[in-house]
Amino acid sequence: MNKKQYIKKVIRLLGCSRQQKRKIQLDLENDIEMALKQGESLEDIIQRMGAPEEVAREFNENMGVQPPRSHKKMIIIIIGLLVGVGLAVFLFIRSMIPEYTDLQDSSYFQQEQVAQIMAEVILDVSPLDEQSLIERCDETMAQTLTEHSLSKALESLGELGDFQRITSERYVEVNQNGYICVVGEIVALYQKRSVTYTITLDQNYQLAGLYMK
Repeated sequence: MNKKQYIKKVIRLLGCSRQQKRKIQLDLENDIEMALKQGESLEDIIQRMGAPEEVAREFNENMGVQPPRSHKKMIIIIIGLLVGVGLAVFLFIRSMIPEYTDLQDSSYFQQEQVAQIMAEVILDVSPLDEQSLIERCDETMAQTLTEHSLSKALESLGELGDFQRITSERYVEVNQNGYICVVGEIVALYQKRSVTYTITLDQNYQLAGLYMK
């Protein structure tokens, strides 16, 4: 290690201001240069003054400052923070993505009961039996479901005619962040056209969602 390398390493380990570092650098250069002129070898000077880490620690203690963190440590800390934030974001997004289970494997719903209730909902829609539908709703759905909204939805479908039969049905259990429900997609055939119903029931088999197209 030559004089320049020794001083540079000491300065890099100081936690003081740039101005203070410059002053210490000049002092070290002068002290080493004077000792060299007096016949002392650089190896002896470094041994007498101490390793760069010891010299820097003594300066830091005298000035009451903390040594700077190394770039390696800072990189490790930053990576740790990024990993932590990334994991939190991943878990949040994961919690928002619904999990789907075939209704036959459900621990909460009986498929026959689900099919029966959803068929009854369809029969209440056309011809419209608002009171029966509201009695089937959960608290939130009961507040939003009105005769006006139902009438508008039926008008948008056009003239249907009499209900004939259900032509297809598919049910799935949905778990989204702890909220568990069952969603059914049912195609009902009427005299003049077919309608696809998407019906949601909560764990108490109450109506939590109704969409028609």
